[in-house]
Amino acid sequence: MTGDCSGYVKLPGMRRPALASFLMAMILGLPPAAGAQTTESVGTRAQGMGGAFVGVADDASAVYWNPAGLAGGAYFSLVIDGNTARSVPDAAPQGENRNGWLLALSMPALGLSYARLQTTRVRPAVGIPENSRVESLLTHQIGATLVHSIIDNLAVGATVKLVRGTAASAEVLGNDREDLLNHTDLLGHSSTRGDLDVGVMAVASFGRLGLTVRNLTAPGFDTGRGEELQLETQARLGGSVLLLPEWKLAGDIDLTSSRGTFGDVRELAFGTEGQVIRQLTARAGLRFNTIGDHDWTPAYSAGVSYALFGAMLIDGQITTGSDNVFRGWGLAGRFVF
Repeated sequence: MTGDCSGYVKLPGMRRPALASFLMAMILGLPPAAGAQTTESVGTRAQGMGGAFVGVADDASAVYWNPAGLAGGAYFSLVIDGNTARSVPDAAPQGENRNGWLLALSMPALGLSYARLQTTRVRPAVGIPENSRVESLLTHQIGATLVHSIIDNLAVGATVKLVRGTAASAEVLGNDREDLLNHTDLLGHSSTRGDLDVGVMAVASFGRLGLTVRNLTAPGFDTGRGEELQLETQARLGGSVLLLPEWKLAGDIDLTSSRGTFGDVRELAFGTEGQVIRQLTARAGLRFNTIGDHDWTPAYSAGVSYALFGAMLIDGQITTGSDNVFRGWGLAGRFVF
């Protein structure tokens, strides 16, 4: 697909809609745009536990999931992580695709990270049934994480981020959501914002309790068409309990709701992680959106880690369920000691 300088996208072999249709859409107006990139965008280990990770975060991915987790985590950790997921329900006219990459390096009091997150959404256009509206938000986030112990077993952390966002929106010809998500090429408008993630982690011999608030400044990115796609502030509480030295249960709950493609989102997640043999760790989890149009529809996750040698691990995860949930997969390499 190609796009012209106005941000309008056309499909090969199809005519541009008549000027009257375009003016009608402008008169009717478009709904407020939202570009929330959810917590579950990255983290293969976290996704393998259904996203129940705020009270677990103890490797370099903690810079994203809970910055305070670095205080009680590995002495040194390096993570290279990629995830992709999609939801295109048969019973709804909307669809969404999201993917993320994370490169993070951490020590107990310091972390450095780069994240690339992209969300693309499709929904029916207002006033023109044969058209669709596509929104895309791509962010490049460079972060520095600092952690401080308040008292024994209680730490706070913050990830200061420089976010380069490219936001785009347009009306396109056609209603094939799969094709639009795969091939739409929008002309976006880029801008740079500062942002902050903060976290708290309490550690005891039997488990952990964590709280994280992401996108504290809720930065917005202009599409160049008088609309804004926003990174909404998201607060999440999580805890984990050690049942055995190498086996834990975890749970997370969103304390805030965000705007999603299929309605409001506030998630509840449960997960487990345990060492099967010396070189193999297995994970499983499930999560629900407790509100919105598809509330309490479960998504199921499973994951493994295999120790190639020493402290080098390979992670994999897969998430599935009905077509009302986000289904996808992820791979990561971790170096932890």
